[in-house]
This record gives sequence, structure tokens and C-alpha cells, in this order.
Amino acid sequence: MVEDANTFAGGVLCDEIAGGRSGARLRLAPDSLIATASNGRDFAIRYGECRIEIGGFNGRMVFCRTADRSLTIFCDHRRFGPELAHAAGGLLDEQLAACTRSRRIARSRSWLAGLLLTAAAAIVLVAGFYAVRLAAKASVTAVPLAVDRQIGEQAFRLMDHGGPEVQDPAITAAVQRIVDRLAPHAAVEGLAFDVHVIDADLCNAFCLPGGTIVIYTGLLRRAASAEEVAGVLAHEMAHASLRHGLLQVTQSVGLAAAVNLLLGNMEGLVVAGAEVFKLATINSYSRVQESDADTEGVRMLHAASIDPLSLARFFETMQREAGDLPRGLTWLSTHPDHASRIEAVRTQVGTLPPAQYAPLEIDWGQIRTRSGGT
Repeated sequence: MVEDANTFAGGVLCDEIAGGRSGARLRLAPDSLIATASNGRDFAIRYGECRIEIGGFNGRMVFCRTADRSLTIFCDHRRFGPELAHAAGGLLDEQLAACTRSRRIARSRSWLAGLLLTAAAAIVLVAGFYAVRLAAKASVTAVPLAVDRQIGEQAFRLMDHGGPEVQDPAITAAVQRIVDRLAPHAAVEGLAFDVHVIDADLCNAFCLPGGTIVIYTGLLRRAASAEEVAGVLAHEMAHASLRHGLLQVTQSVGLAAAVNLLLGNMEGLVVAGAEVFKLATINSYSRVQESDADTEGVRMLHAASIDPLSLARFFETMQREAGDLPRGLTWLSTHPDHASRIEAVRTQVGTLPPAQYAPLEIDWGQIRTRSGGT
């Protein structure tokens, strides 16, 4: 409260007051600061004898004290300091300026300390986050393959496949025959690859965690041979055998999934994983994972006596036909940098020991026709 330029609401501290403290009406007299306590008694401090401090709970309280600190008059009104300085005729300017500088320094130090504390906390949290993520990544190999399988099966049930499942036994048997040729050469044992052919004009294929394979008739129609399809399937099966899906779950869901993995909460991991793959992140593996799947796919093809150059030829077929296909090249578009990958495949094949590759005994022309191709 301010009654006029020289009167303020404040308080007084003095042992002569009952309880040592009282509210007061402050008045800036020509030579003194006068406080009239609630009991009507006046207390005064001459400006020349006043010792100034600024602080209090809000940081702006002005305390005017006697030299022996037996009497203190205080006020936190924002105009009290300037009016006190004016009334004192310059006697308190130096003290008020020194207190203001001290407050600014204290605020700066407090701000810097808060900033450093925040930064330190952030560093600890980030370090902890990545430590848990790295530990989770290392723990993936210890997770039973049954977890991958549950994630894949639930994701397959939840996702929109973009078309009906093909029931033509000739088509499904042909794809199954390719998978059966590759499966014994997977990097891990215990994966039961389950094939689903979807009737849609999408040039796409993927293998969910645990071995659930989805391939579209659009890809079957555009592949020049069964061996090219084998190249695509070997690449996708490699993602499953290298357990990229489980790693993708921990990376996509974040810290919660990593903690669940470390704590052995497989049920939570399965639910989270199914949601991740339901949202069409099957083809969003990292470049390193894609490169690893290429390398492993070439190894599987070679071990299965299928020409591993078929993977490179499929890339080349898609690149040649891309200009004539306005839609449906999903597998191509989600696997970037094909030129370097074709080169990498050819380079890897050049390092493999000589082998006699056996053609797949499949009438691919018939399969393409039955899949809707010409």
C-alpha cells in the first residue's frame, strides 16, 4: 500500500515490541525513515546512520537497519528503494547501488548454477538412456526366439495387409518352395518361416520378427525369375535371423521397451513390438541393418546353391522398370542407394568360393500369369 510518495506499508523489527515484530506505516521524513508500529509507537532511523540490505523471501525486500542492528525497518514495495534514495538526498545511493549489484551477481550465479545443474541432469539422463539401450541391444541375443515369433504373429493379425490373401495353391507352393530351400541356411536355428502371399499391386515383401513372411503378387509379377524372388526373400529372411525386428522395437518404442527387455518383461515387449510393426515400420531398418541383410542374404543364397547374383539382378530389374511403373515399387523405394548395394552384392559374390548353382524347378512364367502378370 502507498498512501503518497513518502508513505509505504511495511514492518519493523525491534526487541522493544511484543513478539519482536510488527506491521508498520513507513514515512520518509526529511532526515529520517520513520515507522509507526501497529501499537502507535514510532521508530526512526536517521538516513546518515542507516545500513541497507536487500533480500528477503522475494529478493526485493529493502531492510534499513541501525548500526547495532537493534532496529530494522523494512518494505518490499518496488518504489520504496527509489523514493528512499531520493528522500535521503544521496546519502544512501552508494549502499543501494552496492546492494543492487550484489543482487544481480547472486541472480546470475543462481541462474548459472541452475543451468549447470540442468545440463548435468540432462547428461546423466541421456547417458542412462543410451546405457540402457546398449544393454538392451546386447540382451537381444538372450531373448528366446519365441518372443520374436509372438511379436510377428500379433503384428500380422493387427496390420492392414492391403489386399486379400492368395489361396491359389500353385502360387503359394512356389513361394514356399523357395523359402524351404533357403530356411536351413538361416543364421539361427528355430525360425519357422510362415509364408503369406497377398493379392495387391505392390512390389513389396517383408519378414516379420520370428519368420512370418509376407510377399505381394505385385512383386511376383515383376520378378523376372524365381531366383530373383529368392534374392528378395533371402534378404528379408536375413532381417529375421539377424533379429533386426527386436532391435527395431527397442529403438522405436524407446527407453520403456529397453527397460522391459532388461527386466525380462516379455509380455510388455510383445505388445509394444506388435504395435510398432502394425504401423508399417517393417521397411524402416537402418542402412547398416539393410547392408547386413544384403550380406547375410547373399550368404544364404550361396549356401542354398541359388545364384546370389539374383539379388543384384532384382535391383537392376526394378531400376529399369521404375519409369514405367507409377505405383507399387514399395520394396524399391524403402531400400535406398541401390547402385552401391548392387555393387556391394557383386563384390561379395566375387569373394565366394566356386559353387555349382542349381536352378529352382519352378515354371516362373506360369506363376507370373497366375499372379495377374502377362
